[in-house]
Amino acid sequence: MAEVQGSKKKKKKSSKRTRKERRYVGETTYASKVTTGIGMFGAMLLGAGVYSRWVSDHPASYAVYLVAVGAVGLVAALSLGDIGTLPVRVGDLGIAIERGNELDRIGWSDLKRVYVEKGKLMLEARESTSSITLAAHPKAVARLLAEGTQRVPEAMDVKRSAIEDLPTPRDDDGELLTVDGPQVAGRSCRASGKTIAFERDARLCPQCGEVYLKDRVPKKCLTCSAELGERALEA
Repeated sequence: MAEVQGSKKKKKKSSKRTRKERRYVGETTYASKVTTGIGMFGAMLLGAGVYSRWVSDHPASYAVYLVAVGAVGLVAALSLGDIGTLPVRVGDLGIAIERGNELDRIGWSDLKRVYVEKGKLMLEARESTSSITLAAHPKAVARLLAEGTQRVPEAMDVKRSAIEDLPTPRDDDGELLTVDGPQVAGRSCRASGKTIAFERDARLCPQCGEVYLKDRVPKKCLTCSAELGERALEA
């Protein structure tokens, strides 16, 4: 029986790709001076109250108040202790700040301005503004600025003097994670303004992640000016 030539069709190469990001935890040496002070003061009051109320031969009437205030101070210090050191992620999908089980994510294309103010890296996006403490996350900030300069240079408004103490980004910094693609259904096409109903109809800029309808992809990204056309990625 003769073989049928050309019966196997070549599979179309998918424009999807594996997306990755790096997860950074706060520096163990970083601690808020205010939080530390509250904790120490609370511990001191709690200790004094316990001694005066239950150890001393002459219990003081105000000891119970010392115990109460000291306990509140300790609880407050423990509750506030991690605010400046929430884990931060930087990668293909942009920047994400972990808040418990939730991710506060900002796409590269959504960034309008990135600048330093009072020891914090401010991330001004289209609909919100977030911040990352430089002292708590030097490696994450260094990675963010390096990638941001390549992806959305026009949004970077950081003076060199404000970040001269940051380390150079390294490939072994942080925990490398593989992540799912972004949620694009419900977003608006950057070129036409139309709402994207289905993910299969969306195409993304490989540099900044801007979203377009598949039949409205421009030659160059309208956000970062990167070459698009066939380089656009499936969502």
